[in-house]
This record gives sequence, C-alpha cells and structure tokens, in this order.
Amino acid sequence: MTKTLVFDGVVYPVISTRNNGDHLIGYPNTEPAEFLYAKHTPPVHGLAKGSGNPLVADVRIGDRLAIHRHGDHWLVSGPSGPLGRLRWSVADQGRRHAVSGEVIHFPDTATLEVKRLVINPSGQVVDFAGMTSQA
Repeated sequence: MTKTLVFDGVVYPVISTRNNGDHLIGYPNTEPAEFLYAKHTPPVHGLAKGSGNPLVADVRIGDRLAIHRHGDHWLVSGPSGPLGRLRWSVADQGRRHAVSGEVIHFPDTATLEVKRLVINPSGQVVDFAGMTSQA
C-alpha cells in the first residue's frame, strides 16, 4: 500500500521519507531525467543547500515559477519574490548525461512546474522539485 500525506487538504503520495522526518510528496516526472535533458528541459531537484528564502513555505504543487540564470547560478522566483538558487551547476553545463550520453544544457530562462514538495515534520514546505519548460 502506498503511503500518503494530507497537505493543504489534498492527499498526496509520499515518495520518500528522509532520516530527519521530512517527506517528499507529489508526483514523479512523466519522463526519465535523460529524456528531459535531451529535450533541453532539465529536471529541477530542489534548491542549493542554504539558499532557500522563507517564501519557499508558500510554494505548492502545480505552481509555475520563473528560472533565470545569474552568472554561474540559476535563481528561481515566485509571485512574491526570489525563492533561492537551484542545484544546477555551471560545471555540469555541456557535460554528457551518464546514462543517455545527451549533452546537458541548462537554459538561461525557463519555467518550472512544481511536481514535488519536501514537507518538514512541522508541516511546512522546505524545498520543491519539478519539470522545466522553455520560458
């Protein structure tokens, strides 16, 4: 039986539970990461450690967030302002994907559709993940 968690009145599948008690909830990408890289729509696996803004707590599954490259980093923003820096690394730009051999390309601008949330034991959103599309 699949474990579920009620968040904001909606029942979501729990994808995993971390050692600290955080739950990853939501939906997996509809395509494997290597296919998303091949389409130049790389997946987002969350924010870089320590870069999150308290506004992250307001992010919900289905939100569409703006991604913009700023120097060697990619920043994500919502309607209320900046949320943090993505885990994408400039060192990975142009590298070949380990499974598919596709060249990884992170766009300068994109839109992130949030598919998964990390919920802490207090019930607050502390991170998010999802799929990108060209802006």
